[in-house]
Amino acid sequence: METEVQNQEVVIKKPRFTRKQRKLVHDIIIHAILIIFGALFVFPFIWMFATALKTTSELLEGTDVLWPADPQWENFKIAIQTIPFFLYVKNSFVLVFFAIVGTLFSATLTAYAFAKLEWPGRDTLFIVMLATMMIPMQVLLIPTYIMYSKIGWLGTRLPLIVPYFFGGGSAFYIFMLRQFFKGIPKDLTESAIVDGASHFKIFLKIMLPLTKPALITVTLFTFMFVWNDYFGPLIYLSDPEQWTIALGLRSFQSQYSGRFDLMMAASLLTIIPTLLIFFFAQNSFIEGITFSGIKG
Repeated sequence: METEVQNQEVVIKKPRFTRKQRKLVHDIIIHAILIIFGALFVFPFIWMFATALKTTSELLEGTDVLWPADPQWENFKIAIQTIPFFLYVKNSFVLVFFAIVGTLFSATLTAYAFAKLEWPGRDTLFIVMLATMMIPMQVLLIPTYIMYSKIGWLGTRLPLIVPYFFGGGSAFYIFMLRQFFKGIPKDLTESAIVDGASHFKIFLKIMLPLTKPALITVTLFTFMFVWNDYFGPLIYLSDPEQWTIALGLRSFQSQYSGRFDLMMAASLLTIIPTLLIFFFAQNSFIEGITFSGIKG
């Protein structure tokens, strides 16, 4: 009997798929889902581009054909010549430049003080600062407008520039940079203090180089907000020579409300700087968001 049991062959059932095959199928499914969602997000831009190349007759007919039979590349040239496009772009870049400089100046210094310096009431004041994020902009609109009116800043760029140098950009940037600063080991700052370095020198020589991804992220957020801001320039800028690209597009829409081809062409030209900046800085942007979110 024992001999018969020993002679029986043990059958081992092999798995239907190997681990490598299962991983390959998993990756294919994930990439297919990402491609589908990516196509959904990209389609509006394709539609805008196709609409910008259509003729007026094609738009009035309302055909279901996405791509025009005879692309009108001159629509981009006409859109630029119809309004002082480059003047509006220059004005927007001026505001963006000062907003970025002011935000980085105020947010980095404030975040470093909250993250690395010990002083009475630090945590309480930090909570108060975070609470300001819950105040709607509309609540502060009338008081700030009256204040700027009394000091004679209405009709100038100062209300759109000066607040950024005093933390007026957003408390969110301070919070994000603080999280990044707290993720830097204390050994670096303590060693620098032992070597005789001041806090200002530590901030410039150690902290800022290590927080490059976070600084790029703040720069991108500030650029997109100021570049697309319509409400602020509408309230404080009265001279058309100082209008930004957002105000310029609104004026263009009011004058040529039926020319969707020209409006799409001008809109595409407007979003190109944002797309280019994000394309070249996307790695640092994602790293800054990820690192700031997991370090507490």
